[in-house]
Amino acid sequence: MKRQRLLSMLEEPEQEKEEIQIIPMIDIMLFLLTFFILYTLNVFPMLFQNLNLPTSSTLETAQLKEPLKVYISKDGDVETEKVGKGFQALKSHLKGITQKDQLVVVIVADRDSKAQHLMNVIDVLKEEGISKIAIAGERK
Repeated sequence: MKRQRLLSMLEEPEQEKEEIQIIPMIDIMLFLLTFFILYTLNVFPMLFQNLNLPTSSTLETAQLKEPLKVYISKDGDVETEKVGKGFQALKSHLKGITQKDQLVVVIVADRDSKAQHLMNVIDVLKEEGISKIAIAGERK
């Protein structure tokens, strides 16, 4: 009798079947996917630019509708967001635009780039009929 009692105590009680809840896991994966997509779209394009913007005490914040950003590196290399590198890519993109009076171009030049590089970009923009040109900077 003692033996049966001991055996009955050692026996594991019948357990319920375990289930894996997959819906919360799907929610978490969708959240992570959304987070990384937004991070990639907003932060990743700026990672390839290593620019030190010039400073100004009279800097204004402009409210613009999707401006075309033109980056000028320290060495004078010109790169246009979503268009490509070089003056030819910029010129060919600007020739395809029909409403040039509506286009706003923001020039983001490195602090150590030469003024001549900035003037070369402005000349190309003026030749193509762009009149709304802004230069990006940082507040002192």
